[in-house]
Amino acid sequence: MKGRMLRFKFQFLVILFIFTILIPLLFSACSSIPRERKLDDFIIVHTTEEDSPDQLAMQYLKHPSEKWRILDFNQVDSVIPGQDIVIPLSPYQLGGITPEGYQIIPVLAYRDFSKEASELPFEKQMAYLKKNDFQVISLDQLYSFFQFKENPHKKSVLLIIDSTDQSIYDHAFPILRKYQFPAVVFITPNQVGKEKMMNWKQIARMSENRIQIQCRIQNDVYRFPSDSTFYGYFQKLSKAVEQAAGLMDKNLNKRCGFFLYPPGNHNSLIVHILQKEGFQGAFMDQEGDNPFFTNPYGIHCSQVSLDLDEKKFETLLKVFQKHKIE
Repeated sequence: MKGRMLRFKFQFLVILFIFTILIPLLFSACSSIPRERKLDDFIIVHTTEEDSPDQLAMQYLKHPSEKWRILDFNQVDSVIPGQDIVIPLSPYQLGGITPEGYQIIPVLAYRDFSKEASELPFEKQMAYLKKNDFQVISLDQLYSFFQFKENPHKKSVLLIIDSTDQSIYDHAFPILRKYQFPAVVFITPNQVGKEKMMNWKQIARMSENRIQIQCRIQNDVYRFPSDSTFYGYFQKLSKAVEQAAGLMDKNLNKRCGFFLYPPGNHNSLIVHILQKEGFQGAFMDQEGDNPFFTNPYGIHCSQVSLDLDEKKFETLLKVFQKHKIE
């Protein structure tokens, strides 16, 4: 009997030791795993049940929309508690270059929203971009991509609108706000406030809601007058560009940084004028690819007809160029 009591007492002491010493040590070891480890360009985060891609992107990259960077870098579709997730703090795949090829960014250009019926196909196209995980980027992001400073989303696209018409504010702007898409609107500043044209108050409101306002000049200014000299033509173009930029600066307190050429080919003369006036780049009405090595004064854009069917619309959304094997 006494032996059984001694064995019971020994077992009790062992169990007490496990619960009072070993288990706390075990939990202490588990809790010693650091929440985050910081490197120069990355943070390694040990995830918990409270973590999600949106929350991590908001905490470390300042906006939930940046969650794609976390998922893409870690090659995952979601965050699992108890795992280490690497959060890139700086661009990690500049130029979108891979062993298979390189990224290209389509620029979709719109013009005519003069009919209310144009809202429906435009909204369908914006819905298509949203549904198929395209990310509409800003002009600043596109320029950083060209400068080899940014790696935008693999399915990035830029939207531009070439018009000062009132229909942009009435029909296109509400749809862009609905989908929370940025866009670039090229206005002709000396047409602002005229009949059926937007006014500066409306343009300023768009500018405050992720619509970047840039400028162009009237198409007839490009015609070489038969009674003019080359120097006179140069002065005429220079004055038109300078006035357009000046009106933007005066009415929006924003310097115009990008330009839109008229339909047709541009020439080195207008490029020289734009560079002299401090423009960073320009768009031309000509289809083509926009890889990271694009000349910023020759950015291609594809005119989008609002009656395009879905399959034709898809053809404008090429985002990757495979290396050609000869």
